[in-house]
Amino acid sequence: MANGDLRVMAASTIVAIAFGVSAFFVPTAPPAELSQPKPTATASADPTVLTDLNQVFDPSQISEIKIDIPKKSKKVLENKMRDDYVPVTFQIKIGEKSSPVMNIGLKIKGTTSRQAITTTWAYSSFKLKFNFGDGNKNQTLLGKKSLTLNAMNQDSSKLHETFAYEAYRANGVPASKTGYAHLTLSKNIPKPDRGLYLVLESLDDEFLAENFTDITQHLYENNTNFNEIYPGNVGENVNEDARFNIKEGWKATSNRSDLRSFAKGIQKSGKKLWDYLETNSDRDKLISLFAVDNFTGGWDTYSGPLINNYHLRFSNQGVMTMIPWGLDNTWGENWFNDGKSTRWVKSYKAPSKAHDDYFFPVDKPTAAFPGSFLIAYGAGVTDSKKMTNYQLGRGQLFRK
Repeated sequence: MANGDLRVMAASTIVAIAFGVSAFFVPTAPPAELSQPKPTATASADPTVLTDLNQVFDPSQISEIKIDIPKKSKKVLENKMRDDYVPVTFQIKIGEKSSPVMNIGLKIKGTTSRQAITTTWAYSSFKLKFNFGDGNKNQTLLGKKSLTLNAMNQDSSKLHETFAYEAYRANGVPASKTGYAHLTLSKNIPKPDRGLYLVLESLDDEFLAENFTDITQHLYENNTNFNEIYPGNVGENVNEDARFNIKEGWKATSNRSDLRSFAKGIQKSGKKLWDYLETNSDRDKLISLFAVDNFTGGWDTYSGPLINNYHLRFSNQGVMTMIPWGLDNTWGENWFNDGKSTRWVKSYKAPSKAHDDYFFPVDKPTAAFPGSFLIAYGAGVTDSKKMTNYQLGRGQLFRK
């Protein structure tokens, strides 16, 4: 065999061996179903979108809230006694972040403090409902279905509610969180720049779920001044009543059996009442609530002289927890500490500062409130020192 043929054969053998070796060491491609997907870049958060509810309830900063009120909605809101939610658009901005523009429901809130949307000497306070209207059943603001905006008309300090709610929470009493907002309404509303408002956490099912681990059967809202928890005040088995409304739980339990039973049970006295409260209320929280009522001078509370502004929450086991509300009256009322108190009673000449600072002794069954001087004046008493005798009885549970 010629040398050339041997070289060709040797080269062919080397190539064949090389291919064999490479085939042995190079793995075959894995089946398609086992192949790993290509990594994708993580989407960065939009720095302009509001995502943190804690910012809404942060009193150290002021958000911007803009509410546009259509003509038809304005017509309803011009009547301060209308209690209807009407459609509006809403947006909140905190720093550089904002919510989307949302179609929501709005209504005027309050009792004696209610004001029409067109009133400018004192501003309206509002309830906002985010899951309002067709197609918005699941709409929330960062998980909240509702918010409350308080005009703080009775609180020129703008601090009473924030620090009072904080005092209750610090003492273990379930109470709303707060924030602040600069509120601007649409230009069809007189004085659309409404200034500083309190952003208040509403007492709704989200609040209840956050503050209680057991099941809420009912949340009752007191509806009027001097509303004691007596059996005769409970009302019929209806959702709304002149004295107590059922704010949560009516659809699931359409009766007032829990409130009716509790109102009857607390007519006991002494040790029998104390033992009843141990099993039928969160007694420790109730005592803490009364303590904060007194510390903050809350004359518009249940343990104050007006027996007002409180909610009663019942678990499905019938255990009651009292929840505070409407705390702009705390830390000393300053309606009459502005040098213009004579506008309330034109012929009244006593110094305006005689009617400030309503802090209560915890061991007295009566207390004063800013209207006490009007009662005294109507009785012919003009000496401010003697006016302190014109006080009112406080809630029976507190007195007992």
